[in-house]
Amino acid sequence: MATLLGPREPGETSIRSSRRSGRPTNPRRAIMFGMPLAAMLMTAPVFAESNATGDPAPGEVAFARRCATCHMVVNESGETLAGRKSKTGPNLYGIAMHEMAMVPDFRYSASMIAAGESGLVWTEENFVGYVMDPTGWLRTTLDDSGARSKMTFKLRKEDDARNIFAYLAALVPGGAAESASEDTSEPEMAKEQVLATIQVSYASDQADRGEKRYKKDCLECHGDDLKGGLNGGAPLRGLAFGKKYFDAMPASVMFEYMSATMPPNAPGRYSENTYAELMAYILKRNGFRAGAPLPTDLDALDRMTIEK
Repeated sequence: MATLLGPREPGETSIRSSRRSGRPTNPRRAIMFGMPLAAMLMTAPVFAESNATGDPAPGEVAFARRCATCHMVVNESGETLAGRKSKTGPNLYGIAMHEMAMVPDFRYSASMIAAGESGLVWTEENFVGYVMDPTGWLRTTLDDSGARSKMTFKLRKEDDARNIFAYLAALVPGGAAESASEDTSEPEMAKEQVLATIQVSYASDQADRGEKRYKKDCLECHGDDLKGGLNGGAPLRGLAFGKKYFDAMPASVMFEYMSATMPPNAPGRYSENTYAELMAYILKRNGFRAGAPLPTDLDALDRMTIEK
């Protein structure tokens, strides 16, 4: 949205203090106890079974909703198993029980590279802790208050995290979760839940307020026409933006991405209502019609799709 920060509006509460947030599970902290690197690798063998406790069927749905905007799952043959051809994040194929920061040529943060070099492995507990608070998990696990992750998005539900881990494990031949469910109707039921949604909508007055905020804080980065501004912000209109968000994507994906990453210098600074108003304005400029107000409740946004 913006790099320019104006003073907080009277009565406006930061989303960081008001929005639901999941606490990461306690990670396995071998480093804390001074365990030698060789011993760490022996206790978490790279090719061990994942022993995933989640369910791959809802994990597939959660991955499509929460992860596919930034991540792909591509096997050794180059076949895309999941994702939307995005390379924002690394390929997640085969990460279960493998060392961290393992994807060749992907530009990980220095902290993520340090985690991999220390012998840390994507166990279920490590995966859950990381995706629910990437930077926080790295700081705790590496015992480094300056550690940072490039991933700013936080998964809010622990069940989703465990199910996604199980789904990723199941995509690898022989994965521990591959035969977790004998009932083939479960994935179909899960997919039907994705389809049981309504088209996104917003109120005209929401978009009007969003326009004022946009012009105040976002215009220099994203431009008056929303196609990129002087400070190099990403386009918020056009083919690439539409492919990312308008292909039946749950409205919660855009809302959570905005609130987790914008404004860049203070992500989560605005209230939930302000993020909804900004999103309403973006929808309006992309040709979506006004109707019922855009909600701020994430479960309600989950049930709304953005589709042209």
